[in-house]
Amino acid sequence: MVSSHPRPEPLTIRPPSEWRSLLLRSTRGCNWNRCKFCGVYPALGEPEFSMRPLDDIKSDIDWYAARMPDLTTAFIGDADPLCRPIDESVTLLTYLKERLPHLSRITAYARAGTLYRLGIEGLRRLAAAGLTRVHTGLESGDLATLKFHCKGQSPKMVIDATRWTKAAGIEVSFYILLGLGGRDRWKEHIDGTAAVVNATDPEFIRLRRIWLFTPESSQTATACPLWADIQSGTFAQQTPEGTVLELRRLIEKISGMTSRLVCDHANNYLTVEGDFPGDKERMLAEIDAFLALPKEEREQHYRKVGSRI
Repeated sequence: MVSSHPRPEPLTIRPPSEWRSLLLRSTRGCNWNRCKFCGVYPALGEPEFSMRPLDDIKSDIDWYAARMPDLTTAFIGDADPLCRPIDESVTLLTYLKERLPHLSRITAYARAGTLYRLGIEGLRRLAAAGLTRVHTGLESGDLATLKFHCKGQSPKMVIDATRWTKAAGIEVSFYILLGLGGRDRWKEHIDGTAAVVNATDPEFIRLRRIWLFTPESSQTATACPLWADIQSGTFAQQTPEGTVLELRRLIEKISGMTSRLVCDHANNYLTVEGDFPGDKERMLAEIDAFLALPKEEREQHYRKVGSRI
């Protein structure tokens, strides 16, 4: 069956690493949609969460199969597509593999809470159906920071869910937000985050700097919830140099891991990249070399990078 749409329904957002992948929309928006620092879906015109009908998603797969039969990677979105009933997720993955047999990597966004609810047996079913990697927002490993931002997960939940996911044979790509603890709690934010990484050894650690939708930057004039806390003084935003110091502290405290760390987004002030443990000292040296530059040169760099999503 060929999709009645001229093209598959587009995603709202995707990881930068999936830019060459088939982009398959299973859900619309975010089923949680409470994180103070985010607000991305309401700001980009997708305030409500819904699950697309299976037949519509299959039609999109058919569209790709008819036009790009040799695709080797696929990404499933939007925010948390694995929250669907697991039988539906297995059906989609199975159909995707059948129609595009050259796929060697199938990835998806996944909330830690969803992975936790799926449990080891559910995750094994998804792996058997073809899921190879999940992109998960750790954001922070500090419980107080997670609670303040209404993330809806605890460090223990993330650790358990990540261990089960890896045991099922699915790779884990963590997203960590520099600046999430603000100026007042940045050390606790980073130390807790490093502790979760050290307890789980994810395949990938992807760094982002917190970016906020304001009424001016939002397409719908809808600011992220954190904006009100900043305006009231409840949350003191981290400085540009503070986020660089956070990056250094995180790398320094990661120990005994085999993860790959990347700063693969234009919003990062520095773009260090490497594998633990072999590249740890080199990455620290690159950061130290930047911090050793004259203050005005560093400030000029921060201004040049600016703030972008």
